[in-house]
Amino acid sequence: MEYILQVFTGGWHTQNYTAEAIIERLGTVADTIPVKAVLIGWNLNTALYRAVGEFLHSRHINMILWLPVFSETGELLPSDEALDLNGEPVGSLALQEGENFAFSCPVSPRNLHNVQQIYETYFEDCGFDGVFLDKIRTQSFVGGISGVLSCGCPGCQNVYAVRGLSLSQVSAAYAEKGDAFLETSGYIPGSGFAFADPLAEQFFALKGTLIAESITELCRYFHARGLSVGLDLYAPLLSRFVGQSYRAIAKEADFIKPMLYRKTEAPAGIGYEYRLLKQSLPHTQNYPDIITDDEFLRRQLAEFRDLPCKKYPGIEVNYREDIARTDPAYIRGSMKILEESGMDGAVLAWDVMLAPDEHIKAVKE
Repeated sequence: MEYILQVFTGGWHTQNYTAEAIIERLGTVADTIPVKAVLIGWNLNTALYRAVGEFLHSRHINMILWLPVFSETGELLPSDEALDLNGEPVGSLALQEGENFAFSCPVSPRNLHNVQQIYETYFEDCGFDGVFLDKIRTQSFVGGISGVLSCGCPGCQNVYAVRGLSLSQVSAAYAEKGDAFLETSGYIPGSGFAFADPLAEQFFALKGTLIAESITELCRYFHARGLSVGLDLYAPLLSRFVGQSYRAIAKEADFIKPMLYRKTEAPAGIGYEYRLLKQSLPHTQNYPDIITDDEFLRRQLAEFRDLPCKKYPGIEVNYREDIARTDPAYIRGSMKILEESGMDGAVLAWDVMLAPDEHIKAVKE
């Protein structure tokens, strides 16, 4: 299998590591396992990437810019905020210094242009071989019901109306039915939860289509500049709630990284997010309890195995006592299942600088 590493250099203005520390760590890891590429970002110190890129290219390893799209970018440029269906701001969460989960509108032309402008202003001349687009979604149940029933800004109201759906009707239906509005009629592998209410079904289908169109536009922009494009995706179980239709959003991507985080107690952690779903919808009946065991992982992998792009699921190799209590057995078992399931490789997420040496050895084993 091929391995891709991740390094979180810090938020735009707060640098986590020196170039020397990153190079030393990457060298140690690359001496242990074969490394195809490194996803690195998004601190604005361009000298850091030039130094790291020179080292990586000397080892024939690609350097790929880790770039947030619908979150964080508003800290650099004026953006169109994501609103719920009542026109109110969507709830957010600050996970760590330099990384928040406050979202902007995913169909706003200005927001898409912001991503392009940030790349051209800060990163175009740093020697990147590709880009890895993160936060390509709406808020999840981290923001409660209003998080998944978004975006409802005036621009989205117009866009949805042109596509035949009134967001005011969606809002009224939820106000009338409450949790029952999001009652599921079943789970369809490869598509996610289906909704019993026709308006809910139409809303989530259209949300997935619109976000995929935005990401397709960005894929074409970066491809025109000779860059490969990777996408950060929620696990299939949860992806529909945040507007990620795998088949639609990945159609022009070079690779995808489904976040199959079974040990993460933070956004994108499967168990964490699913508990928030059930807490947000206490009166629904058809969301079964889940166990994120090995069989669960195999079923999730099977849902995107036939997509026509490279597939590098993300498995946590970093350790954090507060939110990611990983261990070598978990990593070793996950990598074995990925290989058996026909994946092209794995992304060793989400910050190899925080990965204990025994975790890297577990990957090799």
